[in-house]
Amino acid sequence: MHLLHFLAQLVQHPNVTNLAGLVGLGLVVLAACYLLSRVDPVIAVVVAIALELFSGNWSLMGIPIPLDRLALVVALAVLVLKGPRWASDRRLVVRPLHLVLLTAAAWAAVSGLIAETITGHVGLFAFLDRFGLVPFVMFCLAPLFFGNERQRKILLATLMAVGLYLGLTGTLEGLHLYKLVFPRYIANPNVGIQWGRARGPFLESTGDGFCAFVGAVAAAIGLGCWRSSWARRLCLLTIGFDGATMFFTLTRSVWIGGLVGAVVPMLMTPKTRRIVVPLLMAGLLAVVTTLAVSPTIRTEALGRAEAQSPVWDRQNTDLAALRIIEEKPLTGVGWENFINVSANYMRQQPGYPITGVGIEVHNVFLSHAAELGIPGLLLWLMAFGGAVWRGLSRKWPRPPGGPSQVGTDTEPWREPWRLGGIAIVLCFLVIANLVPFSEALPNMLLWTWLGILAAPYTSTARYLDRARRTQPVTATPGQQLQPAYL
Repeated sequence: MHLLHFLAQLVQHPNVTNLAGLVGLGLVVLAACYLLSRVDPVIAVVVAIALELFSGNWSLMGIPIPLDRLALVVALAVLVLKGPRWASDRRLVVRPLHLVLLTAAAWAAVSGLIAETITGHVGLFAFLDRFGLVPFVMFCLAPLFFGNERQRKILLATLMAVGLYLGLTGTLEGLHLYKLVFPRYIANPNVGIQWGRARGPFLESTGDGFCAFVGAVAAAIGLGCWRSSWARRLCLLTIGFDGATMFFTLTRSVWIGGLVGAVVPMLMTPKTRRIVVPLLMAGLLAVVTTLAVSPTIRTEALGRAEAQSPVWDRQNTDLAALRIIEEKPLTGVGWENFINVSANYMRQQPGYPITGVGIEVHNVFLSHAAELGIPGLLLWLMAFGGAVWRGLSRKWPRPPGGPSQVGTDTEPWREPWRLGGIAIVLCFLVIANLVPFSEALPNMLLWTWLGILAAPYTSTARYLDRARRTQPVTATPGQQLQPAYL
């Protein structure tokens, strides 16, 4: 507003002082643009990902602006100022999946505008993160940010650092060593929910557990690509602490999701298949030993496993969502409007009380259907399913203007990332069926990972473009062409 007032004064009353101020402002903007153009885009975006840990809680640290949002804007500005041609080895290709993402986002935005919820703080950020516009953007731009091996290793190191931090913090919370936790707001029982469990900087256990799982997956991939002994020890340490944090979340969805996400990919490869049973036995032994040694932890874990109130919340909100879908199958009640109208759809059920009024549906898919209608859910499922299909497939898609034949994925880096993607998607699907999953970072990590794996479909290497322009691509009879991937 001050800038607009200054410009208005300059137009209405031009003088030397105002002109000098305008010139100074222009020089500052040019200097900022120059400095941003010198920043490596991958550094800017991994900083934004790391700062997303504290999304929504910056005021609790005395910081008046959301640094994670600012860092993400800076990352996008760097990409624009440097230009995609100079910032990345890959070129984006518009695909039908991109149009599905755009249509799904537009449907949710219109729904929020009609319900008058997207103009509010809660509705807007739920649209950005939970639905979510920011994850969609990260999926689309991931090939530019992480299109070569160096950039992927930077992301891998960042995710492992995030996992190590969450693992240490969650373990300290689980052992009730709150004096050692940073930042201090995590140790404040009067902020957030689920005090007494590992909830990390999110102040919520499911987001904490899922991000810890992603950090452990990154560390597991790091074991295969880093050869130095200290790096491998750090990877093992991260996996151990993240496993402890997932236990200390005392959240059944995290326990089940982590178990399914870890075991299934390991059973898919002969190298890891033979260590599944020993690892499960070691994990079980660690849990049993912890419960036997600490009566406090045993009481908390068993009490949480037997708790009925969360089950009632889930049953009540899910049934209310089903009633909304039956009554308004095409439009739902409007984006982020369930919490406002849920009381109208609650019914007393035999065997348990009415609880959960004013909270989100504890199921991502039912939530989207209740708020956006069945068409909105289908659009989101098409977007998510398309991202999973293109990301986890082992087949190379046909490159634009390239040969009609394509081969299987033979790039050595991609198979560990693909198995990691399977683990993350499975963990997400389990948790998403049991909780709202509304935190910013979990959704961003999921879609960014899929965007990296889907890069052969959503982008093409620039040197392949040049090669196709200069000479035809041919294959001898029986030869299968395989486009290279940086």
